[in-house]
Amino acid sequence: MKKEADNIFEQKMLPHDTETEYAVLSTLIRYNEKYAEYSDILNTELFYYEKEKAIFRCVDGVISGGGITDVNSLANFAKSHDVGYNLMRNDFLELINYLNKATLGQDIERLNDMCRRRLCWKLLQKASESMIDMTSDFDDDVNGVIMQMGSVQEKSGNTEIASYGDALVELKQVVNELLEDKKQYLVTGLTLFDKYYLLRPGTMTVIAAFTGVGKSSLALNVVQAVARKGEPCAYYSLEMGKVELVSRGISKEMNMPASAIVNAKMSEGMQRQFNRVIERNKDLPIYFDDRSTVSFERTIRSIRTMVKTKGIKLAVIDYLQIYTQGSDETEKETAYMARAAKNIAKEMGIAVIVISQLSRGGLHPSIKMLRGSGQIEESADNIVLIDRPEAYPDNKVTKYEGEFKDCNIHNTAKLILSKGRGVGTGCCLVAFNGMHCEFSDIEKPDGGKNFEHDDDLPF
Repeated sequence: MKKEADNIFEQKMLPHDTETEYAVLSTLIRYNEKYAEYSDILNTELFYYEKEKAIFRCVDGVISGGGITDVNSLANFAKSHDVGYNLMRNDFLELINYLNKATLGQDIERLNDMCRRRLCWKLLQKASESMIDMTSDFDDDVNGVIMQMGSVQEKSGNTEIASYGDALVELKQVVNELLEDKKQYLVTGLTLFDKYYLLRPGTMTVIAAFTGVGKSSLALNVVQAVARKGEPCAYYSLEMGKVELVSRGISKEMNMPASAIVNAKMSEGMQRQFNRVIERNKDLPIYFDDRSTVSFERTIRSIRTMVKTKGIKLAVIDYLQIYTQGSDETEKETAYMARAAKNIAKEMGIAVIVISQLSRGGLHPSIKMLRGSGQIEESADNIVLIDRPEAYPDNKVTKYEGEFKDCNIHNTAKLILSKGRGVGTGCCLVAFNGMHCEFSDIEKPDGGKNFEHDDDLPF
């Protein structure tokens, strides 16, 4: 019983990520040349369970023997060698969906980091047992632990270390791609987002507003626009299920409210239109994972998996504060989540949008109203506030504050870029269609975009 309890405790405590292990194994099997590139840090200890360790031993054995890894060669190696686990062909076949060459370096480094953490945990556990043994030499115990921990640090390596010259080479590649009209940001069709290049790889953008103003609608509009450009996206909602989200998404094409789509009985004509809309949109690369929203950690793990299996370029988390409802340490947890969202964007090289509530402290939104923690402001690369006075008629607000104060608030909204790391700040007036939950640019009579105002451009 004690051994079983220890095993359960170890599984709960020691960091590991089976999906990342699958991604590394799958990519090494498909791209054998990558094995030599990372051979200095690849070893069985990177993998947590015996099954994955055994698969790696097969990969290592086939490649080291001059062979090419495929299901047959790996299965044959497993049969003819003692690899520590009874592997079947399906054990290799199930790895296929996790293939991702683009993130191999980050995945191996992540496994390396978790491996070092496991090793340090075991060293500290062993040291704690030694410390309470009064027959041992205290100084020797301490020095021994320090030396072993130092050894772990020395072996850690860092495949992400780059020189100034390396960074310049990468910058040159970016510039050359721009010359070829290959954009380094995701295109949304909304001037404020596209003019300031908000959805760049590795960035976190916060969309914040009071309740009922349209935060989720704006995020969904952005996701649909990006997906229609062929860039896969993921949407994580803690309030709405996937059916409600897609009903909002097709509301405009159906010319009816999303609530009517899911609640009202359609006429035969509307059914035919509905089927045509479904057919047009069925291949849109937008993904949902309702199971992952039970905790923030599972959402982050799902984003990592979506990058590897679906190739997503944008993830939306809707919304941050709901994860902490009922917690006694709301500010601390919100700070952690904001940092984690930024880290996953940087680690996976994608854009992340986080939706956040604003505390009511005035008639118009302000960055200081971000609910829960100042860490949201610190972690975010960009913060977009939505001002839509029409959403609160009881406030009797008839005009916008500052810019666009002479513009009609009916069916419009003011998008305010209150923080833009490296891109400046500004604001833009957009149209808002409540029935279709749609934000869109306002057109000038000559066809150009209207109502733009730059507060601070750094260029």
